[in-house]
Amino acid sequence: MTRLVARTPRRGLLQVSAVSALVVLGGLLAPVVGTAAATTAAPLATVSATTAPASPTATNVGAPSWWVGDCDATRWGPIAARLGWTGVGSHRLGASYLGVPVCGPRPAVDGSPNVQWGRAGWGEAEWQCVEVAQRFMAQVYGTVAYGANGSQVVNNYRASYGGGLVRINNGTVGKAPQPGDIVSFTTPKNPYGHVVVVTSSTVDGNGNGTVTMLSQNDTATGWRTLPVTAWTMSGFGSLTPYAWLHDPAGRGNPLADGTFVRVTGTAAVYRIVGGAPVRVSSWASFGSTNPVAVVDAPQFARLRPVPADGTYLKDSSTGAMYRTAGGSPLQISKADAPTMPGWGASPVWTVDHWALVQGDHLLPVPADRTQVCRVDTHDCFVIAGGAPMAVPATATGQVPGWSSRPRTVVSSAEFASWAHLRPVPADGTLLCDGSTMTCYSTVDGAPLVTPAVDARRLPGWTATAAVTVPHLEFTREVHLRGAPRDGTVLCPLDQKTCFVVAGRAPLAISPAAAAAVPALSTTGAARVSSYEFLHPVHLRLRPVDGTLIQPFDSPGAYVVTAGVATPTALDMTSAAAAAVPVVVDQAAIDNAGLTGPWAHLASRPASVVITSPSVPVSLTGAMTLTWGRPIASSAVTSFSVRSRTATPRHAFTPWTVPAPWSSVTATQVTTGVAPGATVCISVRATNRAGQVGAWTTPRCTTRPLDQTAASRLSRGWRTETSPSLYLGSQLVSAKHGSAWTLSGVTSNQVGVVATVCPGCGVVRISLGGRVLGTLSLASPTVARRQLLLLPRSATSSGALTISVASPDTHAVRLDGVIVSRA
Repeated sequence: MTRLVARTPRRGLLQVSAVSALVVLGGLLAPVVGTAAATTAAPLATVSATTAPASPTATNVGAPSWWVGDCDATRWGPIAARLGWTGVGSHRLGASYLGVPVCGPRPAVDGSPNVQWGRAGWGEAEWQCVEVAQRFMAQVYGTVAYGANGSQVVNNYRASYGGGLVRINNGTVGKAPQPGDIVSFTTPKNPYGHVVVVTSSTVDGNGNGTVTMLSQNDTATGWRTLPVTAWTMSGFGSLTPYAWLHDPAGRGNPLADGTFVRVTGTAAVYRIVGGAPVRVSSWASFGSTNPVAVVDAPQFARLRPVPADGTYLKDSSTGAMYRTAGGSPLQISKADAPTMPGWGASPVWTVDHWALVQGDHLLPVPADRTQVCRVDTHDCFVIAGGAPMAVPATATGQVPGWSSRPRTVVSSAEFASWAHLRPVPADGTLLCDGSTMTCYSTVDGAPLVTPAVDARRLPGWTATAAVTVPHLEFTREVHLRGAPRDGTVLCPLDQKTCFVVAGRAPLAISPAAAAAVPALSTTGAARVSSYEFLHPVHLRLRPVDGTLIQPFDSPGAYVVTAGVATPTALDMTSAAAAAVPVVVDQAAIDNAGLTGPWAHLASRPASVVITSPSVPVSLTGAMTLTWGRPIASSAVTSFSVRSRTATPRHAFTPWTVPAPWSSVTATQVTTGVAPGATVCISVRATNRAGQVGAWTTPRCTTRPLDQTAASRLSRGWRTETSPSLYLGSQLVSAKHGSAWTLSGVTSNQVGVVATVCPGCGVVRISLGGRVLGTLSLASPTVARRQLLLLPRSATSSGALTISVASPDTHAVRLDGVIVSRA
C-alpha cells in the first residue's frame, strides 16, 4: 500500500496496517486446447519428455535486470542505511509466483524506509505493495511502470503501457480472479489502498471458492487468501476489491486449464483441467502432440489435487461427458446436457480415457460433504461415503454449513448408473442424524448405532470424519438400508467373535469356520460398535421368522421361527430351491440359547425319535433300544433313559432311571428281558442350553413265557425237546379241546410262539372267560419259533386259556405264550 510516486527521484509514503496471511490454489476454465480423436490410447511411454515440445510460456521469470543481489539486497542495504535504517537487510518473505518473490522488510509493519528501485523510468518504492505488482507486470507482461497508488493500479492502466491487459470488474458472473491477475483495493480511510497479484484460485463453476495472492507490505509471509462468493471477491479490513487486470493470453497463468505440463526431470505428461493435473497416456487422445510446459516440483504440488467442482470433462475414447463434483467425474446424460449450467458456453476439457478409468487426480466418488443437486428434479443431496443423502428444502438446517458451501448441479445419469456415486454409503462411513444427533457407522449400507466412545476406535476415524445428514434418510431408507444384507460379516470392537448377518440378526462365527469358509471369512470384515448387539436398532436380537440358514458343512437347512432354527425338508441341492439360505457356522446352531455371542438364536428342548426295536416281541433275553441324535437348535449333550417292567401276573413297576443311564452320550442302551416280562423304555435329551426335553413315548418289548409256565394242562399234550425250539422244548397235541391255562393274567395283547407246518392245526385263545380269537398254525413250509399275535385289545384280566380248536387230525405245537401289557 503506497502513495503515488510521481517521478523517478520521488518515493512513496507509507500508509498501511499489519494484517494476517492465508493460502489458496486453483484457476478458472480457459478455451479448449486440442481435440478428441482416437478411441484407443497408446502406451504410457508414448507421451514423454522426448516427444513433447518445449514450453512456450515461462514458469520462472528469474530476477529482474535492475536488481543487484536477491531482493536487490546489495543495492538496497547501503541506501537504507543512509536513510537511517538499522534493521535487517532486504530479503524474501516466502511468497513467490513465477519466480517473482515478495520482499521485505515491510515499510508499513517493520518501519523500513522507501528505497526507490533501480529500474529506469517511473520509480517504485521497495517494498511497497505497488512495487511487486509493477515488477510482476514488467517481467511477465512487458509493461512499463506508471503512476498509481495501490488503489489506482487498475484504474490508471492504459493500453499504451503495454501487456495487452483487460479490466474485469469484481462481481462479473463467470469471471473470477485468475493466477496472474492484478487486483486493486480501495478504502475510505486513505487514498492509497492496496494491490495484489493473484497466484491461484479454487473458485468453482458456481463462482464460489478462494483466491491466493502475493500481498507485499502486508503479511509476514507475503501470502493472503480471500474468499469468492457468487463471483464476488471479498476484501479484508476496510479494503474492498473493485476490479482486476487480466491477461487474455494467459501469460500470468502458465498452468491454466487446458495446459499440458510435466515436472522437471520426469517424463509423465498431464493436462490441467479444473486446476488439477490429469495424466495423459497417449497423444492419440488429443489428435497430435501438444506444447508442454515444464514446471518444477513445488509448482506442480501447488496444483489442485482434483478438478474444481463444475468442471466439464469429455472422455477421449468414448465421448462420454462428465461434470466434476467433489473431485469425481459424474456422468451427464444426453437428455440432461442442454439444461446443465453453462452448457455450450463453459469449456469442456477432453481428458484421457485411461485417466478416467484409473482415477488419476480424480476421485472414484465425490468427497464427503460435497453438495449436489439434480438438474432434472432439483433434489439436493450431501455426499457421505460416496452416496447421495437427500437434503429436503425443509431440512437444510440439519446439515452444518449447507448454506455456506456451494452446490454443484449434476445430471440424473449417475443416479441410474452408479458409476461414480454409490447407492449406499461405503462400509465404515460415519453418519450423524441431523435431527436426533445419533451417530452411526455404515455396514453394507445400513447405519449401525455408534456411540462417540466407540467411533474413536473405528478404523479411519478423525474428529471431522462424521457427516451430518437429515433425519429423512434414516426413516425412508432410500440411500440407506434398514439392516445389513444376509451374509454380511461384522466384527464388534469389544468382542473376539465375528458374526454373519442372517435375517437382520448377527450369528456367531467360530475361528475354525472363519478360516475354512470364504463366505464366513473375517478378513477385511467391517469393524463395528457393540452397541447394536446389545440394543438392536438396525440389527435384531434374533433372525426374522422364515430366515433360511444352512451350515457350511451340511446339505441340510434350517428355518428360523421365533428365534429357533428348526430343520426343514427343503432340498437345498435342488436347483428349484425356493430361497437361498444364509451360510452359517454349525456352531451358531449348536450353541443356540447360550449367553454371549451365541445368544442370537434361541434354543428349544430336543425331541428324541426312537428307531428300534420295531417289533413288540423278542425271543432273546435282551432288549436294545436305539434312537437318532436330534438335529436341533442347541446341540444335544446327553440323554437320560428310564425303564419299567411288567409280568403277566404283576403290573408295571414305577419308572426308574438306572445310574448308568442318567447321562448317556451314546444313542442306544441294552437291558435284559426275562421270559414273560414286558420291558418299556423311554428317552429324553438335554441340550447345551441346559434344556431337558420330554420323554419319548415308551418303546416296549415282551419276551414270551415258556410253555412250561402253565398253571394247568389238560390231557392230550406231550413234550418235544430240541435246541432249535424256544427255550429248548414245546408242547404238542392233536386232540381237539386240549387246553393250556395260566391263571391270574392281565394283558392287552396275547399270542403264541409255535411251530407252523402244512396240516398244522388252530388254537383258540380266551382271557377271563372271553374268547379273544383264533390263530392258525398252518403254513406251506415247516418253521419253528414263529410269533403269532392277536390284535391288541382292551386290557382284561383272568385265566388265560389256549386250546386246540382244530380236528384231531391237525396237530398243534405250542413253543411259548406271549402275554403283553405294553
